[in-house]
Amino acid sequence: MARTIGGWLGVAGAAVLCLGQGAAWAQPEAGVEAPTLGVGDKAPALRIADWVRGEPVDAFEEGRVYAVEFWATWCGPCIAGIPHLAEVQKEYKDEAVVISVTTDDPNNSLETVREFVGSREDMEYRVAFDELNHTWGAYMEAAGQNGIPCAFIIDKQGRVAWIGHPAMDEFERTIAAIVEDRFDIAAAQRERAEAEAALARVRQSQDELHAAWEAGDTDKAFDLADEIIAGDPGSMQRWAWWKFESLMLGVNQPERAYAFVREMMTGPYHEDAEMLLRFAYGIGDSLGIEHRDLDLALDLAERAVALTMGQDARNLAGLAMVRMARKEYDEGIAVMERAVAIAPDEPTRAYLQNELEFYKMDREMAEDRED
Repeated sequence: MARTIGGWLGVAGAAVLCLGQGAAWAQPEAGVEAPTLGVGDKAPALRIADWVRGEPVDAFEEGRVYAVEFWATWCGPCIAGIPHLAEVQKEYKDEAVVISVTTDDPNNSLETVREFVGSREDMEYRVAFDELNHTWGAYMEAAGQNGIPCAFIIDKQGRVAWIGHPAMDEFERTIAAIVEDRFDIAAAQRERAEAEAALARVRQSQDELHAAWEAGDTDKAFDLADEIIAGDPGSMQRWAWWKFESLMLGVNQPERAYAFVREMMTGPYHEDAEMLLRFAYGIGDSLGIEHRDLDLALDLAERAVALTMGQDARNLAGLAMVRMARKEYDEGIAVMERAVAIAPDEPTRAYLQNELEFYKMDREMAEDRED
């Protein structure tokens, strides 16, 4: 069943891959260094190897607004946000420039990006390939950002005005405020400073968690993880995943791990389809788990599908995976057929169709064993 991990599945798949290796379970890391790029700072120059779509942007033109978004072809939320970015570019075609920057990795080569962009007529904005990760480093690493999609809005004076997820309401509101000359950069800096102070507190907790784990005080480490998650569940998903993974593999307490997932499912991540899917894959499709709670995995996957009204191929593929893990072959195949039917682009459709063929083979082999 591990065929579905990675690639197009993006963040969820990458996380499960780590858990699925068993011995590759990741111990907690200490807090990262404070960011050096923030709101109010001069925006770094773009250093782009290839402009896949649209005219190159050699420098930020004074008097124009820029939205620099970081994404990847395997990132489900990035793909889901393409129509929104296109709408923003269309609405502000005379005042703003939207630039999507992607970097080189094993699942995101220049050839892959060209093929993907070529299949998406709705990507009506500039797309850039940052082969050597120069621009990624100047923006994402410098700003302490490690999750995509992530956007940086550059104001008319070439300053970073906002950093965050492009699906947030503040993304478009900030662009509109800058275009209409009513954006208050000083207020934005104050808000960002408050956010950085909160982040510093999180870093301190992360350092304490790391020290507790190293000292063998796992219960204290888990309590600190709970505090970190509670402070901002949306941005602290990795610590929720770390706690699940550590309970499951680090201290071998699967029942406690499952109880934690149920708590998260009914609590902070009740409306978070991405995190629910991540847990579902961790339980249903990981080779490192001996005793899989497939009832819980089914609840998680069904909830993720319900949150997206059954219109997200990625979530449907997750539900299909769980059904197949439960040996509910007919149901799994039916769900995967729905996922194929609503795939957002041809590469995704081909990927899911390939999985569907494997699922059909699994069903045939199961029927042969019964005979």
